Amino acid sequence: MKWQYPLAAVALTAAFGLPFREYDAAKLLPVRTVQAAKTARGVKLVTEVGEAEGATWTEAVAALRDGASGDVFFDTAEQLVVCTPSLLPEILRSGELRPSAQLYEADALTDPEGLNEYLSAHESDRTVADARYDLLREGIR
Repeated sequence: MKWQYPLAAVALTAAFGLPFREYDAAKLLPVRTVQAAKTARGVKLVTEVGEAEGATWTEAVAALRDGASGDVFFDTAEQLVVCTPSLLPEILRSGELRPSAQLYEADALTDPEGLNEYLSAHESDRTVADARYDLLREGIR
């Protein structure tokens, strides 16, 4: 009876595959710094792996993933630079970024070259988790 469970697990794995997505390591595109701003056409994202625009944050993220030469990972982002503060709640609700990402505000989008190193040397007092907490607290009131 004890051998039936491992055998069943092997059979299910063989039939349906593993319960998580497989990635080709050569095609992984980890994002380190995400910049976001509202434009006349919606939301514009600028990262080290490329730029994209969409009507919303979610559409801009999808456009960046669709246009990239590999699998874009937002989970690896260390910094979020928001150029339009009204965009922040939409970004936070999406859950794309990890809670420990540093949060910055800027007046305009900038060249991503060297931005991660600069921001790493000038850490923010605020993280994505802090902003999510503030958003939740404001929603409760």
